[in-house]
Amino acid sequence: MTSQIYDKAGGQPDIDRILGDADARIAELGEQRAALAERRRRLIEPAYKTVAANPTDMHHKITLGAVMVNAGMRAYDADALAGLLAGTGHHMLALADELVDTDPAASLGTILIRLLDGQERELAARGLYLTWQRRLVTYAEDRAEWLARDEDYRLEGAWRQEPMTADQRWLVRVTCRVRHLDLPGDLRRGEAADWLELHGANLSYKAFMA
Repeated sequence: MTSQIYDKAGGQPDIDRILGDADARIAELGEQRAALAERRRRLIEPAYKTVAANPTDMHHKITLGAVMVNAGMRAYDADALAGLLAGTGHHMLALADELVDTDPAASLGTILIRLLDGQERELAARGLYLTWQRRLVTYAEDRAEWLARDEDYRLEGAWRQEPMTADQRWLVRVTCRVRHLDLPGDLRRGEAADWLELHGANLSYKAFMA
């Protein structure tokens, strides 16, 4: 007796047809979900909304920050979140696996916050180090660009007679406080640059620069 689950022509189960029908059904369901999501988006979308034509870096920070705050995060989570986002997907799944098993119905936002709370010290340390490292790279690039400038400009350029910048003034004050020095008198921009270089003012990175 011939089984009805076999293809009479080839003598093998009609797997290709079954899989083809399944793929078609999955694609159809995907299209339906996408259409439903678009309909929901249009229903809640305001009739008029303001869009930044050329969003600034601050605009991005505020917008993304609002999403994080609405999820329950606060400013003190920033370093740990930076450390988590710098990790690998495998590492994140390993950390979250136990939390998902404990509460499968929890939202991803809730799991993320619990993960940050549970690994706060390690993740925050990693996030702080990565931030420091990025600033070091930026400082090294700026310093190399400055040293590559024409020597006459660096030593005799008109910029040296301009007023000291706000950043220079702040760095002078910090350097004096850390090194227990007296504040110098009113310096021109060039004099301030010389003073800061003489006293190794960039205390965060000096030991890492050649």
